[in-house]
Amino acid sequence: MLSAKTIEIVKSTAPVLAEHGENITALFYTKLFDNHPELKHVFNMTNQAKGEQKKALASAVFAYATHIDKLEALGPAVTRIAHKHASLQVVPEQYPIVGKFLLEAICDHLSLAADDPIIIAWGEAYGALAAIFVKTEEDIYQDNEDKEGGWRGDRTFVISDIVDEAAEVKSFYLKPKDGQAIATWQPGQYVGVKTTPDTSEHTEVRQYSLTNAPNNAIYHITVKADAAHPEKAGVVSNYLHAASIGDEVLIQPPTGEFVVQNDADDIVLLAGGVGITPVLSMLLDRIETGRDVSKLTFIQCCRDASHHIKGETLNSNPSAVYRKKQCYCR
Repeated sequence: MLSAKTIEIVKSTAPVLAEHGENITALFYTKLFDNHPELKHVFNMTNQAKGEQKKALASAVFAYATHIDKLEALGPAVTRIAHKHASLQVVPEQYPIVGKFLLEAICDHLSLAADDPIIIAWGEAYGALAAIFVKTEEDIYQDNEDKEGGWRGDRTFVISDIVDEAAEVKSFYLKPKDGQAIATWQPGQYVGVKTTPDTSEHTEVRQYSLTNAPNNAIYHITVKADAAHPEKAGVVSNYLHAASIGDEVLIQPPTGEFVVQNDADDIVLLAGGVGITPVLSMLLDRIETGRDVSKLTFIQCCRDASHHIKGETLNSNPSAVYRKKQCYCR
């Protein structure tokens, strides 16, 4: 448990982190990758290039400092981040490495000595937060491993089918190479997809929502390719769009906390564009399990008919009578 003094110091320095956070996190990532280039295979280097990762980390650090005396307020954020970490296979041994260079970045940017009370307090606070994440992530790993058909880490899957769904969008049907059962999931969850694209120097992991109803046999992911600037973004999506039936990818077990919390029949599912992917699993699960969907409302917006993802599937299912609205928005 953190001492009252540590909590006081961390909270009092939260405004400093808000002001200098992005500069500190930018320096942190430079130090981290210079000393541990192997971690470039874990972090999304496209987000690094865009500057998105340093902003996200700065925001997370500020939120932690602000709520350090009431960590229960961070519960939803911790859960969301822990599920993302699990899809990346973050391990406990990586937390001390991150902590070391984060503290060094704070020292360097704010011109503080390593034994300054501020740095000592932040070191203790980081250790407490790391312990929370390590436990939360281990619970996720263990739960996925204990499921029927579950596993921990990488598992080889084969692309068994590829379906054109809409402009720039394809669905990929993934079956385990070993032919064994796979872990089921909660509608709305995603899998981590690990690839080694020729266009990247690193192993690349991206998260894609499962778009079929939960089962123990096959995963579907529906992916939009960033065709406009494939050299700048969409490294994995464009790699998948160039893939062929029979190609292999590595998959991590399903994770994610974006699931239906309300089990009522009269729910509203709302999606725009490729954002439909997690919602599809929610809808199809209710249809295929025989739930009453007559009170369910499904709203889908997209650019035009050519970008109508899964339009044929959604309009031709005779077993489902639900309130639906599809609109085209330019």
